[in-house]
Amino acid sequence: MDMGEAQGRLAAAARDVFEIFKVGNLTLCAAESCTGGLVGSSIVGISGASSIFKGSAVCYCDASKISVLGVRRDTIENCFAESRQCSIEMARGAMRIFGADAAVSTTGFLDANVGGKPQELAGKVFVCACVRVDGGKTSEFCSQISLDTNADRNLNRTITAACALESLRLAISSIRPQI
Repeated sequence: MDMGEAQGRLAAAARDVFEIFKVGNLTLCAAESCTGGLVGSSIVGISGASSIFKGSAVCYCDASKISVLGVRRDTIENCFAESRQCSIEMARGAMRIFGADAAVSTTGFLDANVGGKPQELAGKVFVCACVRVDGGKTSEFCSQISLDTNADRNLNRTITAACALESLRLAISSIRPQI
């Protein structure tokens, strides 16, 4: 996939999510690490985004994941910030902060640079779509994406952001199929 294709995929996913959330009268927020705000940016690039988008927290370092999003320190220490568990806690933290009906989070390694962590994490990204269901509980839909570590970082960021929004679309559709 080249950058043009990835950008088209991201734009289509953002439009789909926007329409689903608008029709369903739902609100959205994001917690981003490796995508650095690209998920939120793709939504706010759509006219009328303020009707569904509550905000985004870009928390790149471990300390901000803990202090801003409320990720547990033991999650960072035992599972790493680049893990499924961290992506769940990031999404839940964003929902708490922004009071939205759903959140999406991204965390992981976009290339081979894993900063001293296990090399098998290279190119592994975790996305979590968290949706509020009846009774205020949440349901999480998480996935791991394996990226080409030789590809351009920005291409991998764009692919990850598109995957995150596609995951959110699928999560909403499975919980609220009437929308």
